[in-house]
Amino acid sequence: MMLAWISVHDHVVGGKLRELAKDIRCSQKEALGILVSLWLWGLNNADQTGKLRSCDKSDVAGAVFSNGLSEGLNKMEIVESLIAQRWIDENEEGDLYLHDWDTWQEQWYKFLKNKEYDAERKRAERARKKAEIMKKEQMGESSESNTKDNPTDSPPDDLADSPPDAKEKSKKAVKKKVVKKQYAEYVSLKEEEYSKLVYGYGEKATEKFIEELNLYKGSTGKTYKSDYMTILNWVTDKVNKKYPGLIRHPAPDGTSKEIQTQKSLEDNPFGQWKE
Repeated sequence: MMLAWISVHDHVVGGKLRELAKDIRCSQKEALGILVSLWLWGLNNADQTGKLRSCDKSDVAGAVFSNGLSEGLNKMEIVESLIAQRWIDENEEGDLYLHDWDTWQEQWYKFLKNKEYDAERKRAERARKKAEIMKKEQMGESSESNTKDNPTDSPPDDLADSPPDAKEKSKKAVKKKVVKKQYAEYVSLKEEEYSKLVYGYGEKATEKFIEELNLYKGSTGKTYKSDYMTILNWVTDKVNKKYPGLIRHPAPDGTSKEIQTQKSLEDNPFGQWKE
């Protein structure tokens, strides 16, 4: 439960308060109590500008000063004195305003504003987490569906020439569920597929393939049965055009060009200065 408060500054106790006390014919402490009662009531009955909503003088007198007054004090006279001493302002239309309300209660309205901002921030954070959970669940279902529809991208070769027991083992391997690994928020690959990309194009190029596909899927909302086949279909060409020289194809001996260059440097200690 949120408890409201009002600000009572030390300079309230001054000449203006003494004039109110003398006009009402009460002590300064009673006059201060009258002001505090008025302001507490104002928290729920005035807007931020201090305007008392749908209130006239009798409403203020009845709501604020019906009880607790010392003998001899008149509640309507108190309201008239508050207006005369400019603790309450009255315009030509008869609207009543708590004088300098936005100044006296600035801290209260700052608190309400911060509270509203914090509540909105928490709502947005809850919505974001909920969306992330839903997205992960959807991606998990999509990944499971992909593995059921297409359990392997590279079925074993030459099954007809294999021994009977090898054929059985191969069939079981094909039926076995293959789990994909999440390499980016929207890109998942089998480890075997990732290894093929690294072997065929180089590790740096593979990381760039994943980055480009992840950005594309995230911005468009598109999904594919196989991210691996999508990369082979068009992502490799896009990366090659965008980052020429990044792709490294394997050398005839099975090593990458980067590895082969390193080996030739090791074999020839002066190779790094060769033009």
